[in-house]
Amino acid sequence: MGINYKRELEDAARKMILVHRPKTLIQLIVRMIVNKVKIRHAGILLYNNKLNSYILTVSRGKVGLKIPTGFIRIDTDNAMIKFFMDKTNHRYIDGGVLVYNKISRMLRNRYLLRKHKDLRELLTSLRTQMNLLEAVVAIPSYFQNELLGVLLLGKKVSGRNFHHDELDFFVALAHDVAMAIRNAQLFEELQGQIERNKRLFLETTKALATTIDAKDHYTRGHTERVTQISLSLAKKLIITERIKVDPVFLDDLNISALLHDIGKIGIPEHILNKKGELNEEERRKINEHPLIGAAILEPIEDLKRAIDGVKYHHERFDGRGYPEGLKGDRIPLISSIIAVADSYDAMTTSRPYRPALNKKQAVEEIRKCIDTQFQPVAAKALIELYEEGCL
Repeated sequence: MGINYKRELEDAARKMILVHRPKTLIQLIVRMIVNKVKIRHAGILLYNNKLNSYILTVSRGKVGLKIPTGFIRIDTDNAMIKFFMDKTNHRYIDGGVLVYNKISRMLRNRYLLRKHKDLRELLTSLRTQMNLLEAVVAIPSYFQNELLGVLLLGKKVSGRNFHHDELDFFVALAHDVAMAIRNAQLFEELQGQIERNKRLFLETTKALATTIDAKDHYTRGHTERVTQISLSLAKKLIITERIKVDPVFLDDLNISALLHDIGKIGIPEHILNKKGELNEEERRKINEHPLIGAAILEPIEDLKRAIDGVKYHHERFDGRGYPEGLKGDRIPLISSIIAVADSYDAMTTSRPYRPALNKKQAVEEIRKCIDTQFQPVAAKALIELYEEGCL
């Protein structure tokens, strides 16, 4: 039974919509062609904007028959590329497809060669190029008149020539592939821009966190340590399946932990750096820093969960914390994780009014305060990290 090319084209189109990586998309198409049409090898030359060249991006077939991926690089002044770029050349070929056997027949057509004097040189160059690429068919893939790539097909396993309906299928496929590749490239470029923006935001956040630490002389490095402990805690809970979170939870936690003390920007330095216990008014003032931090970040809509971590990291599980006296499960998970990490680092860091506890002593204090100050799941995870030598 022959291949139902209409159905294959529709099936390929459906699959292409779901793929957002250009190389993965091309691999899918080339694999389908080789397996369905039974071709010895196939490949795609794809335009590389940075190199201003066409690179053999994907090649598939039996070892020894296919051309190694990346081995072929063709400049834009190559005979085949120039031929496809100038669509007036399509008058010599059906549907804009180069077929090796047809090129050879045209070179034997004296009438045609006399009528078009430059044609012999062009066809000879094209045949030479196809010999070098071991291709018997070359199909251009255009997007808005831009030559995006060239589909190269080797001989059929059967040794037979390609039928007209097969060539029509490849032309239609090349058209769909061009649109799918361009969409995938745009998606990839967008993702790249998102990642660059994300890195820039995190670097800015880290710089801001460093500024906060510099303001409070006695907590230098505190923000970075709290962030690392918080992330370790969360990963422990995720791996052991004690919590279920969405894919961006760790990103939000990272930002929230880095910025958990951003509100200290609004606290006078003489209070932050006071040598000795704070009086009631100074304590009230410093307790305002979670609300100040939340107010600073509130205009950034995408940081809602991160803002919760900043606002509520001094809440207590028994409801005796601040700023709102939240209790139990009403305290956001992100805040509970930061609260444990923050307290651990505070206890293991010297203050003007007390020496630092050692790690074992700090962990014992946290153990004592489970169900009162600390959310049990988060606190127990920190204890486990200590027992495993990860703190």
